[in-house]
Amino acid sequence: MEYALLALLELASHHGKKVPLTMSEITAKQPIPERYLEQILTNLRRAGVVQSQRGSKGGFILVREPWQITLLEIVTLVEGERKEKDSSESPTLERTLVYEIWEQANAASIEVLGRYTLQDLCQEREIRAQQSPMYYI
Repeated sequence: MEYALLALLELASHHGKKVPLTMSEITAKQPIPERYLEQILTNLRRAGVVQSQRGSKGGFILVREPWQITLLEIVTLVEGERKEKDSSESPTLERTLVYEIWEQANAASIEVLGRYTLQDLCQEREIRAQQSPMYYI
């Protein structure tokens, strides 16, 4: 999940340039093993989130604007739909308690992930980068 978000953050930060990013350009900025990145980008391409371009000027670009892509959408694409727990087993007091807490946690994560977009991540990264500039000696 983290690798997918890091890769999409790089693609989103270059979205305005309309120039595709190569896998090596992404891995130069983010610590993503290339074999995982290839799988991630293939899955995101199949899902219609990124588009690949072949050739010497090839690479990957976002299909939509970064503000249109929520983190919830990405998490759902990578991890799959969050399914309800199987209630076919006999409900005990303990199982019911655990299930109720699990559902609260699930609802809270859906609410938070749905609130943020790739654009929000890009903007927050810029803010934090300006607050703590790197000094080179």
